[in-house]
Amino acid sequence: MGLAAARRALRVTPAGLSYEPVTGPAYVAAFTPVANIAVGEETPWGVGAELARLRPGTGTATYGWQDAEAGGVPALIENMLDTAADRRIVAVVRDVHRHPWMADALDALLAARPETVVVEMGVPQAPPAGALHIATHGAARVCGRAAAEVIVGIGAGDHPGD
Repeated sequence: MGLAAARRALRVTPAGLSYEPVTGPAYVAAFTPVANIAVGEETPWGVGAELARLRPGTGTATYGWQDAEAGGVPALIENMLDTAADRRIVAVVRDVHRHPWMADALDALLAARPETVVVEMGVPQAPPAGALHIATHGAARVCGRAAAEVIVGIGAGDHPGD
């Protein structure tokens, strides 16, 4: 999939009347489901690398069901908030509707930090959530790049030839 196609595939849903793009370093919280045989554990996905390219200083951490189970969702979110500090949080999920731990953790994160941006990189079956919800309809690297552009405020009209 090319970048132009990834940009066209995005479905962007703001929660309010206006969205403030991320202007400084962000904190990407990647809620990672168990990989299937078609994807594997080593396949890169998400927006962390692309967002760090656009906003240097952006950090990324991966959270899985084991993290939610070990100390519970409240401890997971507390750790996430402590690590993020005052940076804007971008929560990256994949098929959130299929993973109860992920849905619970996302709900808890949004209750604590409603300005969080949510990027769904799988099948967008759950209702849009977050200050800005971006459904990429795929987890390829170009999907992450297209989402990162929206997060920082680069619009579709900023790409000649699209």
